[in-house]
Amino acid sequence: MIIFKKVLMRRVLIFHISQFGGHCKAASNIKEALLLRDNTLEVLNINGFGYFYPFWEKFVDFIYTFIINYFPFLWGKIYDRKKIVKELNCLRKVVNRMAFKKLDILLKSFVPQCIVTTQAFPCGIVADYKQKFNFKIPLVAVVTDYYPHRFWIHPNVDKYIVACKQAREILIKEEIEKKKIEIYGIPVSVKFLNDYSKEAVAREFEFRKNLKAILIMGGGLGIGPMKRIALQLDDLEEDFQMIVVCGKNRRLYKWFCKNKDNFKKPIFYFSYVDFVHKLMEFCEIIITKAGGITICEALSKNLAIVVIRPIPGQEERNANYLSKKKAIIKADNLEEIKKIIKRLLKNKDDLNFLKEQTEKLASKDASLKIADLILKLN
Repeated sequence: MIIFKKVLMRRVLIFHISQFGGHCKAASNIKEALLLRDNTLEVLNINGFGYFYPFWEKFVDFIYTFIINYFPFLWGKIYDRKKIVKELNCLRKVVNRMAFKKLDILLKSFVPQCIVTTQAFPCGIVADYKQKFNFKIPLVAVVTDYYPHRFWIHPNVDKYIVACKQAREILIKEEIEKKKIEIYGIPVSVKFLNDYSKEAVAREFEFRKNLKAILIMGGGLGIGPMKRIALQLDDLEEDFQMIVVCGKNRRLYKWFCKNKDNFKKPIFYFSYVDFVHKLMEFCEIIITKAGGITICEALSKNLAIVVIRPIPGQEERNANYLSKKKAIIKADNLEEIKKIIKRLLKNKDDLNFLKEQTEKLASKDASLKIADLILKLN
């Protein structure tokens, strides 16, 4: 059990996993909001998987990405199954306890006044640590999808931040007290609170300012058939330009570098960027995977959202929730995407209706609300 020394500067510890995914981005967005509220804070963002189990991180990332790309149905078979979660509970407890020593060292050296997690794995480690050692520092769990899965559930989490009422109801059914749950939304960067003129964005990136723009994304890792989507859309007769964000997918970025001159329509492509808010401000439509962060970014800029083949599990649940709210259109294949885009470009009423629905669900200030809660607990 650690003994805390008194510190003058307030400190917040944030755990995420992976280096470029939505959990990491959510953690960065919360840190950004905290420092905006109080620039005297010391905020430490840590990749929980990389810190606790560095030798396993790359292997697990590789296996996950491989399954998602080539056998997504397998992920759907095992994702959040009650029986599987129950059977893994003992193993999870052992794995979590093996991390206690490293967590203890970190807590002694950094001495946080609050701990925040944006992914269930480090959340479970800290929650089990709190239970074993009667650790009193508040733990805040920020769920970055519209439906929390069962690995989030732990009595020693002090506050849950969720995106919607349905998420709160799921936690209550799992015997989490209602007073522990706040519906703030999924944290996007405070940059999304700012408005940018299309003319200014067009000048900055040399876009065609008078031409409709379609944004194509596949998350931080550039997952999905983005190349084939661009090729399909290039055959449409309607006038528009395409903006592609390849993320960390170097092979995809190099392909666009090599083949840009073969496109009939104006096409612009980027690797991993920190100005997605500007690109979304400029575009009318986004075609993307159904990750919680990207979807909420698009909602905050009132884009018409088309989701391609959501990954079974968390993305499928996100897409189903938003589809019921009429805030997105789901497409099961490339030909369907082509038809949807054609309809949205031709029918202004359909495009505007979709944008109106996204405005109802946007939570631009979620990061600031989370930051304010953390500072009250701190």
